[in-house]
Amino acid sequence: MARPRSGTKSPGASAEPDARERLITAGYRVLAERGYEATTVKEVAREAGVNQGLVHYYFGSKDALLLAVAKEARQQYMLELKRLRQETPTEQLAAASFAWGEKLLKETPEQFRVRYELFAMGLHNKDLKPAVAESLQCVGEEVALTVAAVRNGEGAKPEPVDHHYAAIIKACVDGLALHHLLDERFDPAPVYALLSQIVLASVAGPAGKKPAARKSKGQARRGRVPAPRRKTSRKSGGPRSR
Repeated sequence: MARPRSGTKSPGASAEPDARERLITAGYRVLAERGYEATTVKEVAREAGVNQGLVHYYFGSKDALLLAVAKEARQQYMLELKRLRQETPTEQLAAASFAWGEKLLKETPEQFRVRYELFAMGLHNKDLKPAVAESLQCVGEEVALTVAAVRNGEGAKPEPVDHHYAAIIKACVDGLALHHLLDERFDPAPVYALLSQIVLASVAGPAGKKPAARKSKGQARRGRVPAPRRKTSRKSGGPRSR
């Protein structure tokens, strides 16, 4: 596999309106359907309806084109998750996020195929490994922001545990989708529902609510309600009998 190069003009190739975007869209379809090894520059160009030389004009190589395809898919995913986080009330965000993730599993399996091809590219080519690692990190950051909003409110900055939750969620979702792609008899929906219950219960705590913020000793003393004094008998000094 050749190392991706920056865009290089190919003899006889000239820019066309929207050609780069068309190549990325076509590359997404071909990569999701055929996989990396079976994807050719010629086929992507034909699918996009442009001159084959424009692949080299805009991207420089097949690897660079496919990295651009994966980056576009990643940015779209992150944009949708960010919009969900901004438009959903905090108390509904956790359930809405899992519902959205389950919808992706059902309706856009090609998105996961492209991700797996990206993983394979990073494993098989050390020159592509940093770019693949960066992609994973970017997605993880966006998921961690969502977890932080669920745990600590809108605009909260992710703590280490939020990144841990994000890693668990991403790994499980990717694993369920891969299992389904390899065996259509496997239904990921009930497992995904269980995953959401486990994560939500963990975030909410054993009582089903977020743990209350701990008070300082001074705050605890100021907020303590005095115990009522027990009435005593005037004669004996003991408890008054009824």
